[in-house]
Amino acid sequence: MKGYEIYMNKVTSNSNKQSILSRRPVMIIVTLFVCFLWGSAFSAVVASYRLLNVYVNDVFQVMLFAGMRFFLSACLIFAYAFVTGKSMKLDWHGFKLVAMLGLLQTFAQYLFFFLSLRTVHPANGSILISFGVFITVIIASVIYKTDKLTPKKIWGLVIGITGIIILNDPTSATFSLTGEGFMFISSFLAAIAAIYTKKLTMTFSPYAIAGYQLLFGSTLLIGIGLAFSSNVAFTFTPASTILLLHLGFISAAAFTLWSALLKHNPVSKVSIYKFSIPVFGVFLSFIFLQEAFDLVNVMTAMVFVAVGILLINME
Repeated sequence: MKGYEIYMNKVTSNSNKQSILSRRPVMIIVTLFVCFLWGSAFSAVVASYRLLNVYVNDVFQVMLFAGMRFFLSACLIFAYAFVTGKSMKLDWHGFKLVAMLGLLQTFAQYLFFFLSLRTVHPANGSILISFGVFITVIIASVIYKTDKLTPKKIWGLVIGITGIIILNDPTSATFSLTGEGFMFISSFLAAIAAIYTKKLTMTFSPYAIAGYQLLFGSTLLIGIGLAFSSNVAFTFTPASTILLLHLGFISAAAFTLWSALLKHNPVSKVSIYKFSIPVFGVFLSFIFLQEAFDLVNVMTAMVFVAVGILLINME
């Protein structure tokens, strides 16, 4: 506990320096880029399942695949830090704090996410993932005095999630505890992880946070996948290997940049952009997977999401 208090209460002089990521135009561009990366992961994962012959009904094989992807992401972060001279040093107290994030975000969040995919309705899934933005902003308003919940923020959240509902068709959706229930738990854990990441960035570098949490969480996913999957064999080809490397890059870049954005900006102003992830996902699935979509619905959803983002960032 003593070590935790030291790390959580210590704010280094570097934390007080003005960062380029705190400038609004830069923050908007980088945050949208991160959301684009996460949106592109949907189609890339689907394509990887096909190329690697992942049996999607075997949730443990899917966990093994995810663990491989996140382990590769951790390796890329460590390699980049080594080449560029970025510090990745953590003592035992620091490692325990960051490992907790790996347990919470990379492992537990994705565990409930993958378990829910067996039964969750796609429309409900997309809406519930976006509902995590609500939870993040509400929790941030309680913890941070500079991130209070205001009428503009409430309207921004309502309008943003309305756009996600328009993007999907929840009228035919169903509900089950192991489907939508687990997806909600995953969204809740993602919200808690965002707040906890903000706390960690007060002391640790975004590279160390992203690298070690991905390393720890991926190790757990791989271990459980190997232990319980009925099929641990994948079909590796040049195409599937390149796609897996691409997925590794997506997570490495996205988690590192996201940690840096949370370090230098209010949680609510960054998290609201997550409403754009499903929109990017629909467009990129159309481009790469030739999945059909309703152009009017997508354009309407984009307008609602944009207005929601604008309202919160006008604070």
